[in-house]
Amino acid sequence: MTTEEMMKMCRSLAHKYNSPSHFDDLVSEGMLECLEQVDQGNTHGANLRRMANRAMHDYMNLKNLPVTVPVTTATRSLARDTLALNAFEDNSTMSQEGVAKLQRAIKSTSTPLESAEIVDEESDPAVVYEKKQTVLDTVRIARDTLNDKDWSLFSRHYLEKETTDDIAISERVTRQAVEKKLKRCVNKVTEAMNI
Repeated sequence: MTTEEMMKMCRSLAHKYNSPSHFDDLVSEGMLECLEQVDQGNTHGANLRRMANRAMHDYMNLKNLPVTVPVTTATRSLARDTLALNAFEDNSTMSQEGVAKLQRAIKSTSTPLESAEIVDEESDPAVVYEKKQTVLDTVRIARDTLNDKDWSLFSRHYLEKETTDDIAISERVTRQAVEKKLKRCVNKVTEAMNI
């Protein structure tokens, strides 16, 4: 099997995992395994395909986890759900509790901290305070700017989170009329805020 044929095979296998963000990594894992097998003298196409597929499976299900998991036959079986916990105990030096923890790690859907793009403004007290102040200022200006009927509509929708459909039913008008009135209220408040 030539290098081009191995590359074509690996690209075909990588498509089966339906993960565009990992596609190139899967192809690389498969190609690396194929080249290692060829170096060891294993050049049969079916064996190369099987080993490339195994390397891609290990990458997606074991190497990509938030924790490091040893790549063994037993962990592969746990990843595929083909090995029961009590059957694992017979073939391993791990305790039942250790196997259960390993299985939870393999099945985890959490993201490793270093790969997560964390922009958590909610944890910054200054940002939370500023947002609350902005909301309070907007409510004060809206209360001062709008007449009682407009304020009632504005507060029902924006503060009490009542839908325009519910407001329309209770006021016996169309939803479009409520939306038009809300738009006018928002325009009055934004003008008063000089935005």
